[in-house]
Amino acid sequence: MPDYAIVTDELHRLTVRVIPVGLVIFGLLVLLGQPLGQVALGVFAGTAFALWNFYLMGRSAVRAACQTDPARASKIVSRSYAKRYALTALFLLAVVWTGWMSVPAVVLPLFSPKITLMISNYFGRKEENHK
Repeated sequence: MPDYAIVTDELHRLTVRVIPVGLVIFGLLVLLGQPLGQVALGVFAGTAFALWNFYLMGRSAVRAACQTDPARASKIVSRSYAKRYALTALFLLAVVWTGWMSVPAVVLPLFSPKITLMISNYFGRKEENHK
């Protein structure tokens, strides 16, 4: 049985870093005239879904890394990738169909883990160069 502690730890670190990005997205969309309630709900839902998607990706990576057969590991990663994209499509369709949330407020936070990891990586490398 794989140990998912590393995934949980990284998710906690990422969550702390993603919250400010979500607040910036919220502020910008409200300043651009989007409805406050729909933006708040959308940013929350988009951020929560992005973090859950990251968690699913991490679990599949750990599961694949524990495999002794490379072909089986590749299948695990491929299936996880397809499932996560299908879930994202269903999530976005539900958002558009219901109309309860601002679509930009949902879509923009989906990129916040990637943006956060790129920023963290950039500043981490900058600190290494100054040592």
